[in-house]
Amino acid sequence: MAIDIERTLAYPTASDDWIKTLLIGGALTLLSVLVIPIFPLYGYLVRVLRAGMDEAEEPPAFDDWGNLFVEGIAAFVILLVYQLIPFVVAFVTIGGSVAAIGTGSEVGAGVGVVGLLGGLALWALFALAFGYLTLIALANYAHVGGFGAAFDLDVLRSVALDEAYAVPWLYGMGVLIGATVVSGILGLVPVLGAIAGVFVTFYGQVVAAWLWGKGFGDATGIGGGADGPDAGTDLGLAADESSWD
Repeated sequence: MAIDIERTLAYPTASDDWIKTLLIGGALTLLSVLVIPIFPLYGYLVRVLRAGMDEAEEPPAFDDWGNLFVEGIAAFVILLVYQLIPFVVAFVTIGGSVAAIGTGSEVGAGVGVVGLLGGLALWALFALAFGYLTLIALANYAHVGGFGAAFDLDVLRSVALDEAYAVPWLYGMGVLIGATVVSGILGLVPVLGAIAGVFVTFYGQVVAAWLWGKGFGDATGIGGGADGPDAGTDLGLAADESSWD
């Protein structure tokens, strides 16, 4: 379970083409507001999850774009499904509280404020819990190569309760928070700073995804290339409809 922090933080720069990879990833992140670029970006992060399972020394490349799009779309759908319950909780609790406040009565306003605060807290709890599970689901999808693998309850339960996954997950979250803070500071500089912050965000996502993949590999016993990561590397998803079974 030991994690070499220095090596892990330097992971995105461990290939000869790291600058090209960083530029492409940052550009896709920057353009993600257009929606379509999100798919190859997510597809790439799925590859990084696989690389983490295999404890690969070098980050994957941006190639085989058809495969990136297919896996990215699958990852996007998985993410939406897992965040559906937190969304419903937020809609019911926060939406109902806002409606109560909108009645204009003192009682309604009081109930609405309390409900709003409670709803926000409940939503945050659900979002965190389902966010934790979402990453396991994405990792199992990356490992198995089938869409249904993201909803394997046995894997979700066993990995979620395993310290071998929980610790790398915490490290990954720490990296993301750090990248967010740095990105926010850079964002204080108009235009160029904000753009630089986007690339920092992508860098942090790559490090975090590698950590989460490693944690999943350690928790399931497939780490270090002992099993499935190789199977996921050459899925041929663009041409294989079975990946969506």
